[in-house]
Amino acid sequence: MNPYIHLHALRSVPGVGARTLLNILEHFDTPEEAWGSPMQAFRNIPDLGSKTQAAIAEAKRTFSLEKADAELEKNNIRILPFFDPDYPSLLKEIPDFPPILYVRGNFTGWNEKPLLTIIGSRRHTNYGRQVAEKFATEAVQAGFVVVSGLAFGIDSDAHQSALNAHGETIAVLGSGIDDSHISPQSHLALARLVMQNGALVSEYPPGSEANKGTFPARNRILAGLSSGTLVIEAAEKSGTAITVRLALDYNREVFAVPGSIFSPLSTGCHQLIRQGSKPVVSMADILEEYPSFISSQSAESAEKIAPKDLSPDETMLWNILSHEALHIDMILKRSTLETTQTMAELTLLELKGLIKNVGGQQYIRIT
Repeated sequence: MNPYIHLHALRSVPGVGARTLLNILEHFDTPEEAWGSPMQAFRNIPDLGSKTQAAIAEAKRTFSLEKADAELEKNNIRILPFFDPDYPSLLKEIPDFPPILYVRGNFTGWNEKPLLTIIGSRRHTNYGRQVAEKFATEAVQAGFVVVSGLAFGIDSDAHQSALNAHGETIAVLGSGIDDSHISPQSHLALARLVMQNGALVSEYPPGSEANKGTFPARNRILAGLSSGTLVIEAAEKSGTAITVRLALDYNREVFAVPGSIFSPLSTGCHQLIRQGSKPVVSMADILEEYPSFISSQSAESAEKIAPKDLSPDETMLWNILSHEALHIDMILKRSTLETTQTMAELTLLELKGLIKNVGGQQYIRIT
């Protein structure tokens, strides 16, 4: 049986949300003890109303641990409580962290890989779609895991672009992560792809419906999971604005992509920039805020040996490049080749799948 099945049982009780669950756990040594204790023990817990106590009593009589365990196993859903060593350490730093996460997918290494949250408008423009594709692609090529909310617009484009670039992505939902409750249902196929190369995450038990209240709560996880949040197209007042405010409250980096001054979907980003968020036009701008990550990536790159069957000129250029985007002007300065020959050799390396032009005449090494 799932080792955290009793915690799941408590979280599944109507009226037992994140705060109430933490309140209950503070008064018992283990979730199993809480589930097995008589109701008299719950009456001594402050702020636990009679309605919630009645719901817990009813659940103790009717909730089947065996059936719930079978359902979790059937859907390959993992329970990740805040006291598990794999629980995301960054998320645990926020004051209103979810005490339990439901995870479905192949993602591991929550505390080993850098995460970048990419969010924006649900009604995005073609420009927004192109920008989301650019940044999500560059992010995974730089070694980041892309986090978003599986919503329409920028969210789904960020997930899909990360997958297209053979990267990992995490979708945070405001609903249960079982098939029938994934929201929106039209993104079920995308959700299944995310599970193959990342994970679906929710604080809500399987079977939970999404509603207006679950999405703002979901946004704090989007903001808390990552050390940085990138905003691509956002109206002045939107769900994106909620996530940004939370990210700032959590002392996380916020990046904003400038847009057209004529587009209402750029208003939110331009306001963020005026308020001090960093304007960015490429992943290189974001990487500047993570010098320790760049150093580790550069050290890792330096340890790599150039692929076989490269010409001396190709080998030289391959060694010049790393996972940090490098502008062509800097490449030319470090290269002993003429401009036309350098461009030709870079094209050959890109055709061989060893490097990539990530836009703006910037190149990265992808092997």
